[in-house]
Amino acid sequence: MKLILTERFTDERGQASLYLLIGLAISLTALSVLFIRLGQANDMRTTTQSAADAAALAAAGDIQDRVARTIADGNLPWGVTWKADTGKAKAEKYASENDATVTDIRASDNDQGRLGNFVRVEVRGDTCQRELQDDESVSWNFRQCPDKEEIERADKRGETIPVTTGNAAAIARVQVPECKQVPVFDIFGVQIFSYIACRPSESGGGYQRIWTYGQAKEMTDVELVDREGQWIYSELTGGPGSGRYPCDAVGGQNITRQMCATHEAIMDEWGSVFERYGVGCYRSQEDGGEHPRGRACDYMVSANGNLPSTELKRGSDAAAQWMIDNHEELDIYYIMWDHHIWNPNRDSVGQWDDVKRWVPNRGGNTVNHLDHIHVSVNS
Repeated sequence: MKLILTERFTDERGQASLYLLIGLAISLTALSVLFIRLGQANDMRTTTQSAADAAALAAAGDIQDRVARTIADGNLPWGVTWKADTGKAKAEKYASENDATVTDIRASDNDQGRLGNFVRVEVRGDTCQRELQDDESVSWNFRQCPDKEEIERADKRGETIPVTTGNAAAIARVQVPECKQVPVFDIFGVQIFSYIACRPSESGGGYQRIWTYGQAKEMTDVELVDREGQWIYSELTGGPGSGRYPCDAVGGQNITRQMCATHEAIMDEWGSVFERYGVGCYRSQEDGGEHPRGRACDYMVSANGNLPSTELKRGSDAAAQWMIDNHEELDIYYIMWDHHIWNPNRDSVGQWDDVKRWVPNRGGNTVNHLDHIHVSVNS
């Protein structure tokens, strides 16, 4: 027997095929939209990371610029560190140019908070991906973030506006070159002038005389890195109590409570004198003194063993006098400064110049305490 399909069954099969094709087309369209939105989300993350990288490099570049200008002007780059106002402004500019907004920025270093040569920048992308709405008020390619008024209206309704946006962070490091001042003498041995010579940080190579800003900038390296510095940097304000060297930054749990209290009192009163070159307290190497026991701090007033400026020498003399006047409240065991020592158990209380005792020469400005005040406490 031969069966012949009737026209009715032929039409039904054709309609089924048509429905199948329509269903497949809808599914493919939905998948395409899904892949497009996934691609958009990935693009947002990539774009935002690029913005974070650019912002971090720009912020670090502000330090690089000021270091290079300082050297080109004939000065050593000591004390040229992170400045929040100019560094943040540059980070915000470059983030904006890459469709992002800076949400956080901070500096750190590996030198007890003295340099601030690591800069971490967090940014948020300025475009958003919202959930699709049945009423088509939000289409698949809608990229506008909710504005303040829209967020307030949603808050009044007790609702949130679910969005996806790009967030990213980047860290840039500035490596300040090693520099020295080279004196030039005439045939009679009289210094007639000096110049600045530098070499790239940690290069170990020879020093080169710096003639131009461009030369100094090229020697000041800026690069993206994976980690921040160990110590958070708090910008010097130029006055006492700026908080640049809290106890956590100079020894943390390794210094005694009394040393921490004395240190905080000293910095509250004399921060403008000691913050430029830094403070060091605890060190693990045993030397017979109070540093390994957490009962001593060194308050620097110059770098690399050089003598302090007239201003900082005067400030240090005044600080030493203040420590003598307040030795009971500060629990001072002894202080050493400018080749001299004062110990309340052996020396009378009075003017620094009258009561200080000479310390024999130990062979250098640092060990003779010409570049820092050493403070030890009893407990």
